[in-house]
Amino acid sequence: MEALKENINTDEESNFSLEIVSEFGELGPGAIISESALAKLLNRHPVSIKRAVLRGELPQPIRLLGQSVWTVGSIVKYLEKRLEAAANEAERQKKKIEQLRS
Repeated sequence: MEALKENINTDEESNFSLEIVSEFGELGPGAIISESALAKLLNRHPVSIKRAVLRGELPQPIRLLGQSVWTVGSIVKYLEKRLEAAANEAERQKKKIEQLRS
């Protein structure tokens, strides 16, 4: 029964990820998204979005009419840069380990 629950959670998480991707795709790169809308999209509290910005997990927003906002494109570009940096770091670590084994 526990394995079934784990599979259900995994499927729900996968669907959640796909929903995020499709939502971002539907909005387009120039679409402006508010902090509260981003929180809803990511199924998080707006304070969690602020904390993610402070941790560097999301880009800094700009202020527009008193609200924190981003363009979808700026979020995607930021995440792509983070993924690229993580891949480069993993490759660097792999090479370092190979050198230590030699």
